[in-house]
Amino acid sequence: MNLVLRHTPVPDSPLARWDARWKLAAFFLSVAAVASLNQLAPAVAALALGSILLLFARLPFSWLKWRLGAFAFAALPFLVVLPFTIEDNTLRFSERGFEAALGVFCRGLAIGCFVLILIGTAPLHVTFAAAHRLRIPGLLVLLTQLAYRYSFLLFDESRRLRVALRVRGFRSVATRHGYRTLGHAIGAGLVRSADRSEHVAEAMRCRGFDGRFHTLQAFAARPLDVVFFLLALVLLAGLVVWDRL
Repeated sequence: MNLVLRHTPVPDSPLARWDARWKLAAFFLSVAAVASLNQLAPAVAALALGSILLLFARLPFSWLKWRLGAFAFAALPFLVVLPFTIEDNTLRFSERGFEAALGVFCRGLAIGCFVLILIGTAPLHVTFAAAHRLRIPGLLVLLTQLAYRYSFLLFDESRRLRVALRVRGFRSVATRHGYRTLGHAIGAGLVRSADRSEHVAEAMRCRGFDGRFHTLQAFAARPLDVVFFLLALVLLAGLVVWDRL
């Protein structure tokens, strides 16, 4: 079993050359600042900032569209429900509710832009190493790294189960036999996942795993990395002050 992290090729851009430690610190501050916004205009400005940064990142549009669509879909319920529920004891469309819903939608998409910039402009193992250098507990970094890798393993396992069921003539139908078969398949997948995790734990202990995060990734900050971080800090502070005023 191969536990190498999968990642797409990183296009060359100013954001890709930004030191991963400073970029990750700016990401945390960006998410916190955008999440704290209350007014619509600063939220729209945050979304515009995220969109501009995506252009500077030079990420492929085919890679971006489905992932941004997922963030938009996650924020869509707020856009549908809030305009009709913001007023007290009434169920009618209100401009205040629509403005609040649009603000939530823009904040969600802006955070999505920052997430895609973070994972699209550096390999994930570099980002994990940068997180550890920022004093994030090594155990948490390891758990996140293993959870990411295991998401691919579980997806491959479920795909093999689906293929095996279809080869044997099974079709998903709302019958007692269909539900029983799906239950057996899900149970088998969970049991195999538990066995796999035990085997991986034994293999890691045999290789001297001591519970700490180790990496050979080297970082070298440049003055330009600090300048980018300070510029991001000023922009985020300006958005927060604009929102409060």
